[in-house]
Amino acid sequence: MTSLYDNIIFGPVRSRRLGLSLGVNLLPIESKLCSFDCIYCECGWNADHPGQRRFNAREDVRAMVADGTPPDVITFAGNGEPTMHPDFENIIEDTLALRDKHAPAAKVSVLSNATQIHREDVRRALLRVDNNILK
Repeated sequence: MTSLYDNIIFGPVRSRRLGLSLGVNLLPIESKLCSFDCIYCECGWNADHPGQRRFNAREDVRAMVADGTPPDVITFAGNGEPTMHPDFENIIEDTLALRDKHAPAAKVSVLSNATQIHREDVRRALLRVDNNILK
C-alpha cells in the first residue's frame, strides 16, 4: 500500500528524530516524482502514479502558513525528491523568511536522496538550511 501527501503542507507530524515537524511537499499531490525508486518508499514506485505531474508553484508554497502551535522543524519531504523542484532555492529562501517571522525557533530540514547535489542552486539552498538529511 502506498501513501501520498495530498497537500503542499502536511502534519504537523510527531517525529522521534526531529520533534513536531511541519511537512512541505513541493512535488505533485497526485503522484510521486523522484529520481529513485527505493524499495522501502512509502510513496511506492514512480510508475505506480501515471498522469500529469506538476510541481507545486513557489507562490502556493509561500502562501501556506501554519496556524496554532509552532513546529520544532519545517521539513521538506513529500511525494518524492524535493530538490528536483526547479525553484527549490527560492522556495528555501521564502521558507527561511517565513520561519524567521512566524516561528524563529524552528529548524528547517530537507530529506533528500542527494541526486540533485550536482546543481549549484541546490547546493546553495542546502547550505542555508539547518538540517540536511541526505542518504
